[in-house]
Amino acid sequence: MCDVVMNQGKVMNVFLESSFLLLMLFCYSSVVSSSLYSSSCQLQGQFHLNGMQKTGDVILGGLFQIHFFSVDPDLSFTSEPEQPTCYGFDVIGLRQAQTMAFAIDEINRNSNLLPNVTLGYSLYDNCIQLGIGFRAALSLASGQEEEVTLEENCLGSTPVLGIVGDSSSRRSIAISTVLDLYRVPLVSYFATCSCLSDRQKFPSFFRTIPSDAFQVRTQYLVYH
Repeated sequence: MCDVVMNQGKVMNVFLESSFLLLMLFCYSSVVSSSLYSSSCQLQGQFHLNGMQKTGDVILGGLFQIHFFSVDPDLSFTSEPEQPTCYGFDVIGLRQAQTMAFAIDEINRNSNLLPNVTLGYSLYDNCIQLGIGFRAALSLASGQEEEVTLEENCLGSTPVLGIVGDSSSRRSIAISTVLDLYRVPLVSYFATCSCLSDRQKFPSFFRTIPSDAFQVRTQYLVYH
């Protein structure tokens, strides 16, 4: 008799656990469905980054190393952490950012290049830190508007047409992994890792500098 009561109790516990799991699954599905078919997306927060912007019909993003170092704030785990502080001025990185801004201004002055289209830019300092560069890339991909109205299927165009950067292979690999999900082109001017030439892993990554494999072959031919 005791065994029967215990078995009934186990069956009841399994039934209650299964019912609870089904209820949680239903609630989760309802939340996901409502978010997927929502007509607007809310920006959860903004990063405080060093940068310069110019409005235009088409916006180009940029990631440059304007500072050498950054200081991360102490983590108390009781409140939202403060943004890291950058220091150590990098003249070359500033020149690169100014060169991109100057090139865009020159294109806008020539009406024959892009008639009836004005280019803008949004350039950020990465402080040569992966975390800061990643924050900047996400800000470029998501935009800074508090609320964005989208189509019924929650699809829409990204705020930037493409991003120039990053200056290292390590940061470019990490950033491209996320930007590739949204097919945002990342055009690096200094990332040389041959792994970035894999179109299956990095379909939206491009660069203006030869990869390490090509440079090695070129040097071998020169010295032999």
